Amino acid sequence: MATILCPSCQNKKASHISGGNCNGKPSGANCTAITASLSIKLCDSCAANQNMCKMCMCNLSGVGSTPTPTVSGIVFITARDADNGKTFSSMKVGEQIHIELDEDQWSGKEWDVKSTGIGLSRQLGSQFIQDPTNYQYGTRKFVIDIRQAASGISGGVIELHEVYRYWYYRYSTTAVPGGKTWQIKVDVK
Repeated sequence: MATILCPSCQNKKASHISGGNCNGKPSGANCTAITASLSIKLCDSCAANQNMCKMCMCNLSGVGSTPTPTVSGIVFITARDADNGKTFSSMKVGEQIHIELDEDQWSGKEWDVKSTGIGLSRQLGSQFIQDPTNYQYGTRKFVIDIRQAASGISGGVIELHEVYRYWYYRYSTTAVPGGKTWQIKVDVK
């Protein structure tokens, strides 16, 4: 079966540790297949049937990310580097946007939320998930709650930017002059 990877994962090297569990849900039930590597999240069959990248589980149809229910029942979409500038429509109050952007830990820079639109609320903090084959790289994850469509405004822009992180009596950040930015627009029903 052909390798099913999105453009951003095609150059990533899979972990040498074998024996990951497939996260696919064919016919609504959990898949029992074992993947060839811990960094591969879907078996070839589930990746092909669900039209998803087997490494990062992004939608390969080019339409953007697919809403996914969490264990707690909260529906969310995942936005990644390639979604910069896109609009996610038909979102509902109570849903979430999970943002996962690639990051180089050794550069001294990291992503941070610059602004969120009215009715969009960032959960505190972010999570860095290291690449298991190269600890210099990984992804930083943010979770944004859709709390309301305030004052008739039916959406908003979420903007992230690169910051320098440092410690001076407490953890602080400063915007990187000329650093990268990333944004999406969210339309709330």
